[in-house]
Amino acid sequence: MIEAGKDFVIDRGSWHIDAEAPEYKERALSHFQGKYTVLLEFLRKNRLLANPDFGSSVSDWSKFEIRVSDLTSEGFALFKLCHDKWTVSYGQEGTQRHLVQ
Repeated sequence: MIEAGKDFVIDRGSWHIDAEAPEYKERALSHFQGKYTVLLEFLRKNRLLANPDFGSSVSDWSKFEIRVSDLTSEGFALFKLCHDKWTVSYGQEGTQRHLVQ
């Protein structure tokens, strides 16, 4: 159970999409959706989501967000350890990113 005031957004689609130059926003959306589709399935299969149905039918990935309260305590512990590795940005490890400056 999350303590009052301790719930927060870990990641949100709009953060990734809004950071991109206009001509690259669709690519950023596709990248975010692809990454989270796989990640959510992993979390679901390993019972690391507070609600197993969370993220199973996302209609707008640009508005998708994952919060601490969406995860079990073990799921959040895993996120804290691995999230930076899961969210390789364009420009890292051979990717291309076109940030709005």
